[in-house]
Amino acid sequence: MADDVSAVSKESVSFRALSTMSARQVHRVLASATLACQLSNWMDQHYDTPDARLPELNETYLEDPRTAAARVRAAWNLGHTPIKNMASLLERQGVRLFSLPSTDREVDAFSFWRERRPFVFLNTSKSAERLRFDLAHELGHLILHRGIFTKRDRKYELEAHEFAANFLVPEDGLRAQLKGHPTFNDVFILKRYWKVSAVAMTQRLYELRIISEWTRRSWMVDLSQRGFRSAEPGGGPAEGSTLLRELFKMAREDGWGSRKIAQELKVHEPEVDSLVFGLAVSAIEGGGQSAPAVTGHLRLVK
Repeated sequence: MADDVSAVSKESVSFRALSTMSARQVHRVLASATLACQLSNWMDQHYDTPDARLPELNETYLEDPRTAAARVRAAWNLGHTPIKNMASLLERQGVRLFSLPSTDREVDAFSFWRERRPFVFLNTSKSAERLRFDLAHELGHLILHRGIFTKRDRKYELEAHEFAANFLVPEDGLRAQLKGHPTFNDVFILKRYWKVSAVAMTQRLYELRIISEWTRRSWMVDLSQRGFRSAEPGGGPAEGSTLLRELFKMAREDGWGSRKIAQELKVHEPEVDSLVFGLAVSAIEGGGQSAPAVTGHLRLVK
């Protein structure tokens, strides 16, 4: 019913485990990503949204994920303290966030660049702490591997992982907190402060050689027995898209419900709803958790 669109190719996407996905599932996920790009274009056509402002690093930084993470933190004036809301931070820098449809919840988060716009897709069935790590991991891909066909190579996954760990929990900030040798109970204090999973915090302490390999193994067994390997008991509230919530509230006031937007895009209404973190465009009334405003100039494009 509409002109053909340029589909998102699997070569441009940082899938982590393509080999475990069926060809049909890959096709379905890429179709959803293509639709999200069309929705993103609609958003930019009708509203003034943040431009992409991800730092372009030189080769020295790109070759070292640790220093790259520190450089991005410095560029965004984040210091060495916890990031309050990862989703809102990335959206303020022009990253477009979408959720994966419920039919593909076993697919991990992924990201890609499209016409100078960075995109991240999230599996919202995960805990808030794991979603934050996924956001940092995909930010690592977007900055470190722009223009690179990663082919799901383990090298690139490890680089994105190292970037994420250093971006969420910078070494200087963590060491400044520690007085003496940390105990197992300190993991839960530290993980709540930095808003990461207990498993990720234990691994971070080991990576920085603050705890030994034996201690890491012992604590991981304990965490597994307490259910922290498969979930995050007592975790924080999940982060969603502040940009979509604010934009859709404005859209509703301007007469744009999800049905009308779907008709504009020539797709079915549920397809649009599945990408926007459960936000029904026709029923947003200022709900959701508070978060820093995405931009002070989100306005209608005349």
